Amino acid sequence: MHLIESARTRMKCIAVVNEVSAGIAAEYFNVTNRENNKRAIVIVTAGPGITNVVTAVAGAWLESRELLVIGGQARTEFLSRGTVRQMGHQEIDGVSILGSLTNKSVRVETPLKFDEIAKLAAISKNGRKGPVFMEMCLDVTATEVNFELPSNIQNNNSKVKGNSFHKEVKKLSELINKSSRPMFLVGGGLDYNVFKESLPVLRKLGIPIATTWNTVDYLDYDDGLFAGRPNTYGMRWSNIAIQQSDLLISIGARLGLQQTGFAWDEFVPNGKVVQVDIDKFELSKANPGIDLKILADAGEFLNEFVLGYEKNSEVNFTPWINFISEIKGSLPIVDPGNQLFDGHANPFKVVYELGTLLNSNDQVTCCSSGGSYTSMMQAFPQQTGQLLTNNKALASMGYGLAGAIGTSLAFPEKRTVLVEGDGGFSQNLSEIGTVVNNKLNLKMFIFSNGGYASIRISQKAYFDGKYIGCDVTSGLQLPSWPEIFDAYGIPSVEISDLITNNNKALDLLDAPGPAAFIVKIHEDQPFLPKVTSTLSSDGSMKSNPIHLMNPPLDSALQSRLFKYI
Repeated sequence: MHLIESARTRMKCIAVVNEVSAGIAAEYFNVTNRENNKRAIVIVTAGPGITNVVTAVAGAWLESRELLVIGGQARTEFLSRGTVRQMGHQEIDGVSILGSLTNKSVRVETPLKFDEIAKLAAISKNGRKGPVFMEMCLDVTATEVNFELPSNIQNNNSKVKGNSFHKEVKKLSELINKSSRPMFLVGGGLDYNVFKESLPVLRKLGIPIATTWNTVDYLDYDDGLFAGRPNTYGMRWSNIAIQQSDLLISIGARLGLQQTGFAWDEFVPNGKVVQVDIDKFELSKANPGIDLKILADAGEFLNEFVLGYEKNSEVNFTPWINFISEIKGSLPIVDPGNQLFDGHANPFKVVYELGTLLNSNDQVTCCSSGGSYTSMMQAFPQQTGQLLTNNKALASMGYGLAGAIGTSLAFPEKRTVLVEGDGGFSQNLSEIGTVVNNKLNLKMFIFSNGGYASIRISQKAYFDGKYIGCDVTSGLQLPSWPEIFDAYGIPSVEISDLITNNNKALDLLDAPGPAAFIVKIHEDQPFLPKVTSTLSSDGSMKSNPIHLMNPPLDSALQSRLFKYI
């Protein structure tokens, strides 16, 4: 209570309904402000406030993002210190709970000076980014102290120059000059500003650039160098392209299993893989096989690489660029396997259409799991200048609305668009009140199929349609969305076809203030293409490599597009 009172007099305070929303919104606020130094912090109560925020801390930890969380704690005289289970009011050991999910987790039992607090907070953004948790005992926050905050706090954005990477740049240069089909894979570990500054030089190199789902907005969809978003649920044309690279250069991407495919031993089957990562443990993991490991901050290395690489005059990657363009042009953005049900919208068509209706100044939150997320990553045509945020690693439902709130609060003058499934939205729908209270210009697209589509699809594919907990007939009840939004005074519209066929939807999309768009999706709507697995008789599962997605391509097309596999 003392921290909240102090924050009220010094900071802009945003009240939310549940602590997990505070954590998610703060993470997205920080990501949205990637080009400046504005940051949000989270203050939660002791006990359940800390347990509620754990999911948000876990998401920021897995995505290596800045987040400072301050939690309450009982008075120091009432700390159980591992004896009885609880002594102080609402006392739990928050430091231990969050210890494995943070860069630093500390309990504050005596007042700290400003520079001590600042050093703890800086741990969140130094090296590999991650959350910092500070548990503040009640009597400490209530203590009268003689020191005051500095009157002029200078923000230091300068990067500390690390080791020289001359040898690594030389090795990588040699590999590139011997390559005919190189490709960059840019991950979230590469700072957006560094990438933007390096892009003119990268264009001169003429090497195609694929992005992970955390860097979806680094390149325009129609950019000549854009090589798509490869992933187990990624763009088919991008998966086919990356698998035919003879040199994959991963910069700031940890190459997790969904990036490489669960058949990781078949990732880039006829090429070499170079990985630049700040975390030595990411470089030392068994999968996938790495031919050149470079332990470095992705931004520092890229800065040195663009200055030090000398292109062999005989190197020409134009045929490779043209082949990737041929792959992209030969495959439809909306797979024909995603059939359209009468009276229902095709999510991929809606996503693609939405991309054409938005402008380069919009902010887009792609939620973090399920069919709505998959369709966004496969079909959304991003524009230069747009900001797209998500949290892929944890893939938790309920991230969409809270994340969109944080994004919108960062730049309230911009239009923020949320694309979320009804199952995910229902987990945090109480935050609609936060949207209304802050008068956010937030457009909420809810893909409504009456339940958890991903669970339903899995149970249909692997368990002969024996459903449980995925829709109303199997035990899951979701609300009537128009009535929910009406209760909060937010205008809504139902969409059962294309957005452009609905004048009310077009008007709400362009009008100021919040609005809801209920996109009617059939419960049996497939989300294709995707990499599938085969269930063996012993219960084990065997996955296809990422270029072999279902439904399979016809043999003639496959023969033409699989030239180097």
